[in-house]
Amino acid sequence: MLQERGIMLSLKKSIPSKVKEITEEICAFSNASGGTLLIGVDDNNIIQGVVFNNAKRSALQNSINEITPVLHCKIYAVNIDTKDIVVIEVPSGANKPYVLSGAIYVRQDPNSQKLTTVEEIRDFLQQADRIYIMMKLHVKQLILFKIFLMLILINLEN
Repeated sequence: MLQERGIMLSLKKSIPSKVKEITEEICAFSNASGGTLLIGVDDNNIIQGVVFNNAKRSALQNSINEITPVLHCKIYAVNIDTKDIVVIEVPSGANKPYVLSGAIYVRQDPNSQKLTTVEEIRDFLQQADRIYIMMKLHVKQLILFKIFLMLILINLEN
């Protein structure tokens, strides 16, 4: 059984005619903690399968290339019970905010939302800054911890 839809998982029954709908989800995941899209699985976790040929792969990749700054996702097909599903693994972006067609998309529970007001954008940017600062602090703590361990090892050798 697949994990339920949520902040880090999105299920799509098929590849929509407007690939931008998928790209909006990808953009939203990159502005959050990352996530996974499964295309070919319905909302009841039933594998429907999709045809994912070169033309569809190119259209999807070209649409992803419209996200700025550049975002690298893993895209691959998996065959389950003779049906193909497309898996798109989206990392949490290191250079937030990620923008698609001049808009910022974010995850809110199991949905992706376009930020439309100045207040929403300001709140998002403030939150992204806090996360970035916290990540920087954790890196400094890890470096200090490594130095501490090295000092202990040196003392043990003497």
